Formats: sequence, structure tokens, C-alpha cells
Amino acid sequence: MAEVSEALDTAIEESNSLRPAFGDIGDYNTHMRYRYRRTIEDIARIGSHLRILEIGAFTGVVSATLSTLGHDVTAHDIPFVIEDPELTQFLSKFGVDRVALDLAETDFPIDASQFDLIVFNEVIEHLNFNAIPLLREFARLLRPGGQVYCATPNLACLKNRMYMLRGKGYLSPIGALEMQLLPGRSTSVGLHWREWTKSELVDLFGVSGFQVREHWYRRHVESTSGAIRRALVGGLYGIMPALMPGQVGVFTKV
Repeated sequence: MAEVSEALDTAIEESNSLRPAFGDIGDYNTHMRYRYRRTIEDIARIGSHLRILEIGAFTGVVSATLSTLGHDVTAHDIPFVIEDPELTQFLSKFGVDRVALDLAETDFPIDASQFDLIVFNEVIEHLNFNAIPLLREFARLLRPGGQVYCATPNLACLKNRMYMLRGKGYLSPIGALEMQLLPGRSTSVGLHWREWTKSELVDLFGVSGFQVREHWYRRHVESTSGAIRRALVGGLYGIMPALMPGQVGVFTKV
């Protein structure tokens, strides 16, 4: 999808030039480019000219790219991110609306049935509160038949299993918990408070007013290892895709 790559590269280049108060974002964009592209290509298969709400837009790259590709996009994030003057100007340039909300507050200042699709990527694992009320709020915001595209780590991935076999944890270290207590730090940003298996994710959305339309596993990054290692890992994932580090669920409002 050459159109997607061109629009994405333009958005990343513009985003990398920003100097928001919440920190440098260039390295993050580089790290996330593979997942950005996969998400945008997946959304292209869901539909065109959609009304989209992106939850946790952060650098704004996905929202900006989707807007360039013809979608009507609203970007959400916590206030100190989405209201940053540099990010505000960037999103405005790409025709993206904004909404600021700490997700723990749950209730969006938006009328019901406003969106065709909610993009909920790499966010649910950062929530340090019960996610069900928030997902039910998503159902309110979606039109009948609207969908949530949710990408999140796979709790049952090979890496986590190996950590557990060695008696080690796989979530954020205790030092990260200490850091989050410092003044001015958010208690959710940067930490994985809860990861999910496929069955848990499906159940979670199920009790929140959705049914699963599709689910699949995916890598987080393109493999840059040697040919033998790529073949071995690729073969393993081909036999047991549930060992991949990431997962995507597309959920339809009931």
C-alpha cells in the first residue's frame, strides 16, 4: 500500500520536527512505525471515509495519517499531551479534531453515536483501573454496528512464558513504580499494569457491549535478525501464532 507508506512517512517527518513539553518523540515514532503501518493498513480494509476516534493518540502520527487518507478523525489523549501547543498545531495542520480526557474519568464530552470506529492501540495495558466502564462508554460513542480496533500485547506470548519459567516477572519493574510517584508523573503512562490473553480480551469486550469480529496475533517489529533465526522464529510463529508478542481484536458494538 504505497499510499499508506507515503502518508505515514509525511506524518512522521512532521511529527519528528515537534518539540512538545512532554519530551522528544522522534525515537518513539521510529520504534512504532511498523505498528503504525500495520494499523493503518488494517483500517483501510475495514472501510473508507470513516468517522474515527483514536484513543491515546500521543504523537498524533496515526490520526494525521488517517486524516490524510480521507477519514474524519478526532484524536484523544490525556490533557498535558493533547493540549500541548506543538501537538495542537500539528493536528490542526492535518485537519484532526482533539479531545482531552483522563480515561479514568470515563465520560467523554461527546454526544452518542458519533463514530464508526474507535482506534484503541497500545493503551488498555496502561490502564490502572477497571476497563469495563470505559469500554461501555466506547459503545455509547459508536453508531450501531460501529467497531473498536484494539491492539495490545499478548499476555501468553513466548517471551512472557520464558520469563515466568525462570521465575521472573514480565511487567514493569518495581523501580518504575517508584518513579511514577514523583511529582508531575502520571500513574498510568509508560507502565503496563495489566496484559491480556485472547480469551480475556474477548470476554472483557463481551461484557462491555461488543462481540468479536476478528482476532489475530502479530509481531511488534519487523525482524532484523539473521536468516537462520528469522526462519526458526517464523516457523515457530507459523505453527503457534499465539506465541507472538502482540494481538489485535476488532470488536463490533452489539
